[in-house]
Amino acid sequence: GAARPRGGQRGTPADPERARGDCVADGVTPYYQDAAVTLYHGDCREILPTLEPETVITDPVWPNAHPDLVGSEDPAKLFGECLAVLPPSVIRLCVWLGCQSDPRFLITVPERFPFLRMAYLRRAVPSYNGRCLVSGDVLYAFGEWPASRHGARVLPGESSVTSIPSLRENHPAARNEQHARWVVKWWGDGLICDPFGGVGTTLIAAKAQGARAIGIEIEERYCEIAAKRLRQ
Repeated sequence: GAARPRGGQRGTPADPERARGDCVADGVTPYYQDAAVTLYHGDCREILPTLEPETVITDPVWPNAHPDLVGSEDPAKLFGECLAVLPPSVIRLCVWLGCQSDPRFLITVPERFPFLRMAYLRRAVPSYNGRCLVSGDVLYAFGEWPASRHGARVLPGESSVTSIPSLRENHPAARNEQHARWVVKWWGDGLICDPFGGVGTTLIAAKAQGARAIGIEIEERYCEIAAKRLRQ
């Protein structure tokens, strides 16, 4: 069954003067919180319905996920159950997948989120997996376009980074922070939520861009790493 939400054991205590109503999950103590971001340790299927984000940006457990990740035995089921409890406040969904992840995984995206576009997150220095040259990841955007503003009338379709700082000793599927900053910059309107928070890359990117964000992570070992990174 779903893990019960827990939080606050070793994270930075929440400051009630900084808390905002749409960042507060009912009955769950944040594992970490500062003026920009909030991190919860728990199951996103239980915490998400109590929040009010506008944009979800997430790198979920993929169809070909590392077996050590919680939910890797049936990623489609886990993702579908997560999407089923998205609150009405969510109007934009950005899903980050690997170039070898079957896009049919996205069939669980609710009809209220029309497909907008895909974007390629390119690595200038690729790796390989079997016969596949892994030269980047793929972002799929659904829902409503971000607000049009000066410098962002037309949204680009590619981000390219020249280096990939490795965090794989800490998480089997850590994402690149420069790519995450690009995603937040172009797609992160309003309060952002990452229900598969991992080691906090989306939160770090949001904080760097001056955005507000919430992360949820089911494994405490990754919450601890995320909180440490966010305090730096």
